[in-house]
Amino acid sequence: MDTILRINNLSAGYGDESVINDISFEVEAGKRVCIVGESGSGKSTLLKAIHGFGGVTKTCGSIETPKDILLGIVPQNPGGSFNPIRTYKAQIMEALKSNNIDFKIDEVEKTLQILGLNDAKRALASRPYELSGGMNQRMAIATTMLLEPGILLCDEVTSALDVKTAGMVVEQLLEINKLKGTTILMVTHHLGIASKMADYIGIMKSGRMLEYGPAKEILENPQNEYTKNLLKAVPRLKVS
Repeated sequence: MDTILRINNLSAGYGDESVINDISFEVEAGKRVCIVGESGSGKSTLLKAIHGFGGVTKTCGSIETPKDILLGIVPQNPGGSFNPIRTYKAQIMEALKSNNIDFKIDEVEKTLQILGLNDAKRALASRPYELSGGMNQRMAIATTMLLEPGILLCDEVTSALDVKTAGMVVEQLLEINKLKGTTILMVTHHLGIASKMADYIGIMKSGRMLEYGPAKEILENPQNEYTKNLLKAVPRLKVS
């Protein structure tokens, strides 16, 4: 399978401060990858460096993707991506127009339904402040997918949600991957979420990638002591 993202010896940070150091890994097209680490491990900085936003400065190494690939990003706080007093319909249609995507509103509704939003019509007529945190997160994911990204970057998209709602978001992402074949790169502090989501898992600590490989290998035969301790902190995981 073709490599859609290749990170080579990447170091990056903010201004003169280095946050991530000597990161290398590859992502195959159509795969789901989760980067797991505690707060301050550098995983969100890694995601921002890949996307090229958030004031992150690359100091060393390279980030390689196909020239025509679109990177879509879903932030931890979707409220920061939308105007709280404008309807989702108005904002989505504006975003599609600015990206030269000619969707009619009924096509948008149908696409959102396919992506797991059964009550798409009501959600589109709502303003962000009128919806729950979980629904706003799911709207952010679905809206980003309307732009048809080749890689979907997800920054701690379940961290502020209760267990049930987080499960719904994970199911939505799995369905997107299944239906669209979209490559997903997600960062999370929750190894349990990664075990449900990922084909491949990377473990980060203090700005470095401690280990990276197939999810089954990382979960059943971790090589790093830090990974072993993470596994002890979550319920016993079973990977099919």
